[in-house]
Amino acid sequence: MSVRLACVSLPAFPLQVLLRHHPEWKGYPVAVAEEDRPRARLVWVNEEARQAGVAPGLTYATALALLPTLRVGVVAPEVSAEVEKLAEQLYRFSPRVERADDPGTFWLDVTGLELLHPSLEAWAVRLRDHLARSGWEATVVVGFSRFGTYAVARACRGVRVFPSPEEEHTAAGRVRLRELGLDPQAVEGLEKLGVRTVQDLRALPEVGLRERFGHPVAEVHRLATASVFDPLRPRVQREELVRQVVLDAPESDLVRLVFAVKSALDPLLQILAQRGEAASVVGLSLRQQDGRLMVTEVRPATPTLDSSQLADLVRLRLSSLPWGAGVVEAWVRVEGTRAGPEQLQAVPVARRDPEEAARALARLRAEFGDGSVVRAVLRDGHLPEARYGWVPVDRVRPPRRPVAREPVLVRRVYRKPVPLDGLPAHRTAFGPEEVTGGWWVRRVHRSYYFLETEAGELLWVYYDHRRRRWFLQGRVE
Repeated sequence: MSVRLACVSLPAFPLQVLLRHHPEWKGYPVAVAEEDRPRARLVWVNEEARQAGVAPGLTYATALALLPTLRVGVVAPEVSAEVEKLAEQLYRFSPRVERADDPGTFWLDVTGLELLHPSLEAWAVRLRDHLARSGWEATVVVGFSRFGTYAVARACRGVRVFPSPEEEHTAAGRVRLRELGLDPQAVEGLEKLGVRTVQDLRALPEVGLRERFGHPVAEVHRLATASVFDPLRPRVQREELVRQVVLDAPESDLVRLVFAVKSALDPLLQILAQRGEAASVVGLSLRQQDGRLMVTEVRPATPTLDSSQLADLVRLRLSSLPWGAGVVEAWVRVEGTRAGPEQLQAVPVARRDPEEAARALARLRAEFGDGSVVRAVLRDGHLPEARYGWVPVDRVRPPRRPVAREPVLVRRVYRKPVPLDGLPAHRTAFGPEEVTGGWWVRRVHRSYYFLETEAGELLWVYYDHRRRRWFLQGRVE
């Protein structure tokens, strides 16, 4: 399978950013200046300003004297932020995205995406329409090389898909040099020699081109002649580090809530440590019993991997917030930055202390009674609720086999089956599994099913043929 690339180009990107921040300027002459000072030069102007005689290169003051109704803005800080937001949107369409030095231009790896979409053209149209709904004008060109797709994207509008490298090479050769954003003086010098298109430039010898017309022109010649392999250099999208904590009951105690947050924070810090990073921000989203969502964050003085320090900051922040109801669900998010050797020394190490665990069990028995700490054991029984029991525990026993790294499904069985008014609404049913017998005590006939509900829950139910009623035996989590 040949490598396929797509170039996404947002023409006059700084101008689009300016109009995005000032939508009331649409329809008026608009220009983007380098700086907010009278002698700053204009770098972008829209069509209305061009028709009025305003062109890039004029100073701010000269342009306003020529056209008093001209709207001028500076967007240097906003451009970088908008590029970041656009890149995040493009990751929805391809896992490999490269940002060009030219703001508003991106390359996407589309190799194999035709297997997921009706065609690459349908994929490109979907991408362009998505950007249009977000308020961006964009061109999408699908081809085989970075330079070929970029050159055509600079010269055309809409969507274009090349079926072969030869057609892309020919189309890129017809692009005028003025469309590539090269230095105007260099382009003017080439045009005096009759070199107006990329194809004309390809015909020139490489020797002396750099000394006479500069590095950018020589680089275009190098890429246009395909004399060098120019692979995609994507930036890998970093996975957001978030852990969800679902509490068994609404929690209003600050100490227990911080402990729950810390249990989610420790594995996130382990991931940061593997990346060579330390936590610079810990974000918290707490859903309360009444449905309200409380969002906050803490920032250590310096990035750290010390979970105790971060947990203490979380405790201080939560103690200062108003509480209306108990917390039923929490999301813990961490952001990391590159860490030095001294910061990485604080990596939390998971360790098991049997003696400490035994002391913790002793404290639980002292507070809640001897029967409060138990473990499940298998027993011989005919019915599911009779096939297990509980015995007291005085010491934590290590698992007989390593704990699975991937989460496993757990079947939770109710001590007493819950009567149901009818079969719960579901989208999939698995079963039945028949359980009969019990003639030695009480005759039993049950048909067991697993039901997948519309909400995604997996219920374990049975129909009691003697009672002619449905019961909920448990659920799978």
